Amino acid sequence: MDIKDKNTLAIGLGLTLVTVSNIIGHFAGPFSILATPILLTIIIAGINSQLYKSNFILTIVYNFGLLLLNDLLIRLYAGGTHDQVGKALISLFFIVAFVLALITMAIYCFISFDEKSRTKKILTNLFIILILASTTGLIYASALSNL
Repeated sequence: MDIKDKNTLAIGLGLTLVTVSNIIGHFAGPFSILATPILLTIIIAGINSQLYKSNFILTIVYNFGLLLLNDLLIRLYAGGTHDQVGKALISLFFIVAFVLALITMAIYCFISFDEKSRTKKILTNLFIILILASTTGLIYASALSNL
């Protein structure tokens, strides 16, 4: 299997896991809410590990997209969204998943490169992570947290 097929498989598997988790969460109460930090950390740290080497920036965009997609699906289909306590739990577990994702992406930023021009790439990628994290936070605060 060549690298493009592995990357496509990783993206498809990540999207499938998020979808299946939220389908289970629709029928089994708070499952998808409680599984959010674990599931997204497994996807971002484990399944996407090959993607970081292929295209770091697109992988970061995909990771933040997964975070937002998962939260949107939870807010639309999971249990617990009918009262303020449920919404607070959803926000809390999103924040935990977000912090774990940031830590994971920062670690991959340091270990994904060879020695040549390493410092410049690390600083550039850390800057991209911070910009996309800020953008994700703004999208979450302005759109998703009010659902």
